[in-house]
Amino acid sequence: MTAQANTAETNTAQANAALANTALASEAPGRVERREARRQAILEAAADLFIERGYGATSLNDVVRRSGGSLSTLYEMFGNKAGLFKALIEDKCRAVTETFDDAKIDERGPRDTLRQHARRLFELMMSPGGIAVMRLIVAEGQQFPELAPLFFATGPDAGQARIAQYLAEQDARGALEVDDPKAAAMGFCELVRGEYYLRAVCRMPVDLAPEERDRHVDRAVDLCLRAHAPAR
Repeated sequence: MTAQANTAETNTAQANAALANTALASEAPGRVERREARRQAILEAAADLFIERGYGATSLNDVVRRSGGSLSTLYEMFGNKAGLFKALIEDKCRAVTETFDDAKIDERGPRDTLRQHARRLFELMMSPGGIAVMRLIVAEGQQFPELAPLFFATGPDAGQARIAQYLAEQDARGALEVDDPKAAAMGFCELVRGEYYLRAVCRMPVDLAPEERDRHVDRAVDLCLRAHAPAR
């Protein structure tokens, strides 16, 4: 399949998912809950199978057999396998960036907000699933060139954009001084990632005690805040 065909198929899947979400908004609450439970079951099955067998070796029929339900429901919700992969990454990213959706975020201040986000981000990066996804993209990216763009657009790039938005807001409030929020967000993520993520992806042993993880995250936050402290 060509890159153009992959893009067209992914766009169709996104359009189908948007239509499904529109229809979902008018459904009864009980049905919405059942539908969401079904969606989560499909996503969990897909995540497990992608890790166990690889992206290419996993069929949508395999996912349905593992999760239960029907193939037609899977197609309705996700469109195709690329849409399923995209939804997996989006859900993981959303769980990390929801720190910035807290209604009381301004009361907490940049240090507490960035620390909470950094801890969630580091835990996701260093989780078995987070490591496995990167290995999958490296191993199968040549055969499935759509994987890396989907991953970066819905994962790291989306996450960094949300951090950049927060840093820009703090600059406007005078809490931080951030001339280039996009570059600052990228730098912050690199600090959080540190040397541990690449080592883990390359199957080097990384054994961090909880207190060591906390110290690593706190150092990343401290460095970011020092770099962007308002001029006195």
